[in-house]
Amino acid sequence: MKIFPKNRKGTDKLISIYWFFILFLSAAAIVYMVAVFYNSPDDVRELEANILANNLADCISRGGELVPELFDENGWSDSSRENFWESCRITFDVEDMQGWEGPQYYWSVRFYDMNGIEVFGRFTGNLNLLSSCELQKEEEYDKLAKCVERRFYAVGAGEQYLVKILSVVRKTEKNVNA
Repeated sequence: MKIFPKNRKGTDKLISIYWFFILFLSAAAIVYMVAVFYNSPDDVRELEANILANNLADCISRGGELVPELFDENGWSDSSRENFWESCRITFDVEDMQGWEGPQYYWSVRFYDMNGIEVFGRFTGNLNLLSSCELQKEEEYDKLAKCVERRFYAVGAGEQYLVKILSVVRKTEKNVNA
């Protein structure tokens, strides 16, 4: 009684076909995953807005006190209005690879007294980006600018202030797929 036939060449050929099919399927899956991973750019607009807000906060306040070189009894000092970017070491030089027209950033720093009344403030950038912040309060949209708001308390010239920093980064042409 023979359990195994002597001629087993057909089964070896059949197994090698399955082996090549599995090898091809594995290679196709790896190529697909790599293509999907590298095809979509990383959206770093919210990170950029966070960095901008943090740098502004670090520049105007250290240890909970306003930096005296930037402020006087009337708000922003005259020297800080002219040399604010140099004193804070902030630059908005971006690559012009997308053909952007106009600034891709907006920031505002507003100081409020303890009654909630705005005492003084300052802003720079593209005012049109503020509409993106209003729309995104209700729902998150990928193709709009990313907005970040920071709040903290600071003391300066014997007064206490609530400081609100709003930073907005657009750069959708570079960071968002169509």
